[in-house]
Amino acid sequence: MHGGNSVFSSFFNMISAFGEVYSEAVIMFCNSVFIRPLLFIFRRIKRFLRFFFRLVVIFFSPAGVPSREYADDVTRAGKLCLKTLFTHPFSLPSVLFYYMKKAAGRYEFSLKNTALWVLPLVLALVLTAGVRVLSHKTLCLEISSDGETLGYVADENAYIEAKNSARQKLSFAGNQSELPAVSYSLAITDKSRITDNESLCDVLVEKSGTVASDACGVFIDGELFAVIGSEEEGRSVLDKILSSYESEEKFVVSFAEEIEFRQGLYTADSVITKNEFEKALLQGEKTVASYIVLENDTAQSIAAAHSMTVEQLYEMNSLDEEGSLQAGQTLKVYETAASLTIKEVKAEITAQEVDYEKIEIKTNALYSGTSRVLLEGKKGYDQVTSLVTYIGGEKTSVTEAGRLTVSQPVAERIQVGTKPLDEAYSNSMGGIFLWPIIGAYGINSDYGWRWGKLHAGIDLGMGNEPGTSLGKTIIAVAQGTVIVAGTHSSYGYYVIIDHGGGLQTLYAHCLANSLMVVPGQIVAAGEPIARVGSTGYSTGPHLHFEVRVNGNRVNPRPYLGI
Repeated sequence: MHGGNSVFSSFFNMISAFGEVYSEAVIMFCNSVFIRPLLFIFRRIKRFLRFFFRLVVIFFSPAGVPSREYADDVTRAGKLCLKTLFTHPFSLPSVLFYYMKKAAGRYEFSLKNTALWVLPLVLALVLTAGVRVLSHKTLCLEISSDGETLGYVADENAYIEAKNSARQKLSFAGNQSELPAVSYSLAITDKSRITDNESLCDVLVEKSGTVASDACGVFIDGELFAVIGSEEEGRSVLDKILSSYESEEKFVVSFAEEIEFRQGLYTADSVITKNEFEKALLQGEKTVASYIVLENDTAQSIAAAHSMTVEQLYEMNSLDEEGSLQAGQTLKVYETAASLTIKEVKAEITAQEVDYEKIEIKTNALYSGTSRVLLEGKKGYDQVTSLVTYIGGEKTSVTEAGRLTVSQPVAERIQVGTKPLDEAYSNSMGGIFLWPIIGAYGINSDYGWRWGKLHAGIDLGMGNEPGTSLGKTIIAVAQGTVIVAGTHSSYGYYVIIDHGGGLQTLYAHCLANSLMVVPGQIVAAGEPIARVGSTGYSTGPHLHFEVRVNGNRVNPRPYLGI
């Protein structure tokens, strides 16, 4: 055993060593082929730039100053300035000023070498000022018409949106005016001069040549519905409509549609009064529909029901007089669809059942496949407060807002059997049922006519074998529910088990006081239920076994496989 471990350990160590060597070889190859050449090139570039910089510094160095010392000082200052440029760019002027002051106290400068220090400072100041100026500027499109600037937009889509809004305003009142022809050009301007869509739309309406006035457009779901004098007038009309729907039962009343007010320039002939706006909202849009005339209908009743005049009804249907109306006739009428849909949110309280938990307790006191309820489960109840949304009178959504526990659920406790069935219980002759008796496999009397009447079962016992079946264990041939466990004048002590689907089995002439089950008990296939006896009308110890299908007693042989 020790030798085996040594072999495997050696093999593992060999594989590990090979992996380490292979990894090192790959790293060395990459380092030699790629990394080292790149590092060599970068070092040579860095050395060249440093050499070139020192040459320039030495060329501009003051007279009578050691060139190497002066170049070292300038190089150190240059490194710090370069680092400051990338980390704190706005601190660069102060750093340059510090080193210029330090250099002025140490060296005597001529005009030539002073420029070396002043020029970077000037460039830094110019760069800082340029960044600040450009931060307030933006690249945009300048919109012009006949040489006049109409506004500035971020992109072409912004102008297209403004143009579509302007066309909607003009066409709303049937105005045929054309929008001015415009041209685009790139421009740089202050960000504050960018024109918003509404302002550009007003400019386009004004340049269209139509008579425009400052008013408020009412947009319903993005579509222009009406033009009124002010937003205040529009909101007062909407509030008046909503107030007629408010009650104590409703939590919130609003409109389902998205309503938006946009102040701006609109054609003068499209502006309506406050009363006209309210009427337009309440009456809505008229559409043509079909109506079938009823027995007692008149032209006046039909017209009134559809907000029409009798003349309009006659004209739409080419009628000459009321006498031409007949029951079942189809007429064209107006139907009015409301422009706005009322959205109501109500607080509703309901009782909701809470299901109980089922706890299974495994026990060896019961056979596998059987169970017993120790404690019945009981459902709990919660009081649930919900916000229910109705749109147009129809429920559309329910949102839970709160929950209060009225009663807690009681968990159901169930014993589940784990005791294995004895191998002897599992004997079978090949049928769908197990053999009913353990240790007795003979047939004493078969199914059929006997002594002038039908023997509707099979008597099982020792058969022609010597000995007696008295006291041997009777088992359930299949899983089921015990529906009878008692005594009978003919059957003696007996048991009936219901297997579902109309299938039942009967076990009769059991030993007195040997019944092991009670009505309502669920038994597993092979579970002991009684012992063989000779009670009731019996000729000796045996089990009288019956199979019943939908109440009819049938031959048990096929079910036992014999």
